[in-house]
Amino acid sequence: MKKNNLFLKENLPSSLVVFLVALPLCLGVGLASTSVPGINGLPNIFSGIIAGIIGGVVVGTLSGSRIGVSGPAAGLITIILGALATLGSFEAFLLAAIIGGIIQVIAGFLNLGILANYFPSAVIKGMLAAIGITLILKEIPHLVGYDADFFGDESFVQPDGHNTFSEIIYAFGSLQLGSIVIGALSLGLLILFDRPFMKKVKLFKLLPGALFVVTLAIGMNGLFQFILPALAISSEHLVQLPVVKSFNEFNAILSFPDFTFLSNPNVYIIGGTLALVGSLETLLSVEATDKLDPEKQHTPTNLELKAQGIGNILSGLVGGLPITQVIVRSSANVNSGAKSKLSTIFHGIWLLLAVVFLAPLLNKIPLAALAAILIMVGYKLSNAGLYKQQYKLGYEQFIPFMVTITGVLLTDLLKGIAVGMGVAIFFILRKNYKNNYTIKRHEYAGNDIVVMELSEELTYLNKASINETLQKLKENTKLVIDGSRCKSIDYDALEIIENFVTYDAIEKKITVELIDIQLASTSNIKTPISHSNPEKTMETFYNQLLENNKKWVDRHMERDPEFFKRLSKGQNPPLLWIGCADSRVPANEIIGAQPGEVFVHRNIANMVVHSDMNMLSVLDYAVNVLKVKHVIVCGHYGCGGVQAAMTNKHIGLIDNWIRHIKDTYRFHQQELNAIEDEKQRFDRFVELNVVEQVYDLAKTSIVQSAWENGQDLHIHGWVYDVADGLINDLKITLKNNEQLSEVYQLDL
Repeated sequence: MKKNNLFLKENLPSSLVVFLVALPLCLGVGLASTSVPGINGLPNIFSGIIAGIIGGVVVGTLSGSRIGVSGPAAGLITIILGALATLGSFEAFLLAAIIGGIIQVIAGFLNLGILANYFPSAVIKGMLAAIGITLILKEIPHLVGYDADFFGDESFVQPDGHNTFSEIIYAFGSLQLGSIVIGALSLGLLILFDRPFMKKVKLFKLLPGALFVVTLAIGMNGLFQFILPALAISSEHLVQLPVVKSFNEFNAILSFPDFTFLSNPNVYIIGGTLALVGSLETLLSVEATDKLDPEKQHTPTNLELKAQGIGNILSGLVGGLPITQVIVRSSANVNSGAKSKLSTIFHGIWLLLAVVFLAPLLNKIPLAALAAILIMVGYKLSNAGLYKQQYKLGYEQFIPFMVTITGVLLTDLLKGIAVGMGVAIFFILRKNYKNNYTIKRHEYAGNDIVVMELSEELTYLNKASINETLQKLKENTKLVIDGSRCKSIDYDALEIIENFVTYDAIEKKITVELIDIQLASTSNIKTPISHSNPEKTMETFYNQLLENNKKWVDRHMERDPEFFKRLSKGQNPPLLWIGCADSRVPANEIIGAQPGEVFVHRNIANMVVHSDMNMLSVLDYAVNVLKVKHVIVCGHYGCGGVQAAMTNKHIGLIDNWIRHIKDTYRFHQQELNAIEDEKQRFDRFVELNVVEQVYDLAKTSIVQSAWENGQDLHIHGWVYDVADGLINDLKITLKNNEQLSEVYQLDL
């Protein structure tokens, strides 16, 4: 693993990018919050900056998120404006924000962060894509010099009565030529900086493209003022951060809560609303950010709620707006290469310095340049690859994904998520309705035999489907209901089976055989019921294996009569698979590979142990004889060996093998202990174990020699999810020593 360091060369540049993204958003949210007529003590424009500082420094320090960034969220503006109108005082609203923060801290201690696990992946990815599209559409007007709407607005219907699309039409009717020139050049420069060849230049690796864009924009506008005044951008199209000239002016920025409103019930209602909506936005952003994280670290959600709560308490105490984790800033943090939470903390420090020292300089930045930066953030959130990936997963994933995008674009974030969730839940229920059992039909001695194999969990949601299948059975059928896989059968589902056996089976002269199913009462049942003989079942199972082999051969011969003849002449697989010795992870089947395409090695917990001559012999043969192009280390969630190592269980002869995994556990114990949910902690350890094996594999003399000789060999890390059959690519691909040069891992 990488040495424990500050990653300053990555975190400092990324923090500058996040700062440049956060500055206009904080100002925009702060400005939008001042637009309630007739209210005394309105928040000043600094209220958004204060929230951004606290979100960066305080929440960033307390959070368990490696790359998440918190600050004032545009999604809360409607609630803020309504609360100000109800309470009639910003000081009273600050008290409500404090109460909301207290509720969030309590929610964290009550482990309510677990709700993040119930957001479907298709909805989260749809949210990411929708935010990306929204960013692009919302920033086009700013790019061409039309700044009527505030930066960071996410709602379809805007406060001025326009909407996302009509705003673009108005913008192209009020073009500002200087902004267009600077915006176009800024966008072009950012696209150029994103090209791989630019990243090879040392200067451009150290300093982010966004910093060059801002510097160029300031310089060009200054040049316009002297050479082409007609193109010069006026102050209303520049950043407008109030300049603080003295300590007294700085002190005047701060506002403080009015505790006399503690007797007002509206304060508690608004506080609860802020806590609920803010927590939902935070948990959604946490899930989305974790999906963007190249290292796939899991954020402890209960700790995140506590951190957000403390941040909101402090923000309310000094005049800041409510805080949530926000995906735009977080994705900018990911894309600019942040390595740890220090990037988030530094961005908060830059915001503080901006208020105190840098306002005159920052006020020279054209908004068009910042719009270009946000458009690039939006493009990376909603790239074409994401749509292709979701489409390939099938309509059950693609439809909720597209519905979420549409919902967010045409309403706002939470409403769009709610619509997407509704559609996703429909598909989940539909799938549950269909996939609660499998049906196999056979014919023996002239009789129809139907085997209904029940799934692990049967609930009341399954009873309609089971009943429909049972009612369609023909007369004189032999029915076998196999419950050997069932861990739990809900009474409603069991009642359907019992009613069928008691009444319908008699009427249709159906013989029923039950395997590992105990009906509530069989005293009045006249249907012939037999319970399976375990020895007979095993004999049938064994014979079926040979029968299955014949069918498998026949299928291949029908498609290609020369298939096995070619296989017998030798092998040339492109892939070496190092996996766990687990019956639930069939290497060829889960990736759709044919015989001859995968060279497989298995052991306990997919370990790469340098003293294991068997494993090294397999690796040597695969790399140097078979010349494989890819080596995949594939772990799986629910791995017994990894779990035994983590819980320090004694399981006999393989203890000596598992000690290697225990070394990995001790090395990562600090990170794992910070994960409160036991399943999340176990899953994360499975992933970390795979990462360790990938790096250990790369250090073997066999792989090192292959790379030194120029062999095209790629090493990957995967984790297979036995619960849904999907593979999680951990995004660690090593193809030469360049990828390994800054990596120091635990030697096993």
